[in-house]
Amino acid sequence: MSRILHLIASDSIGGPEKQLLHHAHDARDADYEVILGSFQDDPQPSELLTLASRYGIETVSVPGGIRPGLVDDLTQYLRTGDIDLLCTHGCKANVVGHFAAKHANVAWVPFVRDFTAETWHVTLYERLERSLLVRSPWVVCVSAAQARELGRLRRGRRAPLVIQNAVLAPREKGFSQEPAPSREELGFSGRTFVFGAAGRFNREKGHRILLDAFALLHKMLPGQPMELLLLGEGREEPALRAQARRLGIEPRVFFAGFQRRAAAWMKVMNCLVQPSLTDGTPNSVLEAMLLEIPVIATDTGGIPDVIESGETGLLVEPDSPTALAEAMKKMVCSSALRNRLASEAKYRVEQDFSPTRQRELLEMLYRTMIGDSFPMGVEEPAHGVA
Repeated sequence: MSRILHLIASDSIGGPEKQLLHHAHDARDADYEVILGSFQDDPQPSELLTLASRYGIETVSVPGGIRPGLVDDLTQYLRTGDIDLLCTHGCKANVVGHFAAKHANVAWVPFVRDFTAETWHVTLYERLERSLLVRSPWVVCVSAAQARELGRLRRGRRAPLVIQNAVLAPREKGFSQEPAPSREELGFSGRTFVFGAAGRFNREKGHRILLDAFALLHKMLPGQPMELLLLGEGREEPALRAQARRLGIEPRVFFAGFQRRAAAWMKVMNCLVQPSLTDGTPNSVLEAMLLEIPVIATDTGGIPDVIESGETGLLVEPDSPTALAEAMKKMVCSSALRNRLASEAKYRVEQDFSPTRQRELLEMLYRTMIGDSFPMGVEEPAHGVA
């Protein structure tokens, strides 16, 4: 049986971790084995590996940090663990995985996630990652736009494969199905229109634009009760809280912190807003569409692959508080628009972003990389390859 290791530098259960957990759990009946790995920077194993172990998924914890022996430790595991294919996710895993796979003579595929430049060491890893992605034989992207951009830099090398995120129903994530918090518990009245956003607080996610837009919206619709519910955490949170105070909207902005049951919290929202400056295929957008929550998002990255503006959601230009506020006003003022967009969106994600489709594409990648054959080549458009 082929053994495939998916490695990610994980400090919480975010979108990529949810995708990996689902896939590893779903593949337990397959003729290959999926192992989940992460770097251990803290005394305790990462939340991803703890949760994976609970569901019977084999895991490996690689001692973390930035140190000379990091590549050697992963190389040793690839050899002793009889790994046939290493799939890496994110800048640190992609850089370390490249050298370890080369030393262990193991097939390697990097999966491209967002570039965040959150800290100096992340910036360093991302610079190294970009140079490797341009030259690596295989690359997997989560959106067609991301693949086109990277493909132009690869100068005649094999085009990046596109394997988009799957829309995962709450029952498929392996999390407890506790009731969603009620509006009353959060202090929201029944008449309040609740906008929400879900994602890590870093600059690329555009929360500062959302706060500016929300302040403008209160001026456009004076007297309309509205709240902004923010699910997430990150380095930008102090600056965002200060911005909310400066704009005079602090009482109307609810910082809920990181919520593992994000889908349950989304049920409180009347509309999800994804104000990203850059993005791949956001899990929060897919989840909201599945739950029939109307979505406003920016026209960037892989988001237009998911949302057709005016049909399955509203798209606005990035980094424009005015455009975002106008779209938010449309949502508040038209229940008919909200209902139509939500209904069409659910149908779209169920058809085009199913876990079954994602598994088929991943299995085709595995068979190609470990030398097996299958009826159609991976570069056929039917397989979602840019």
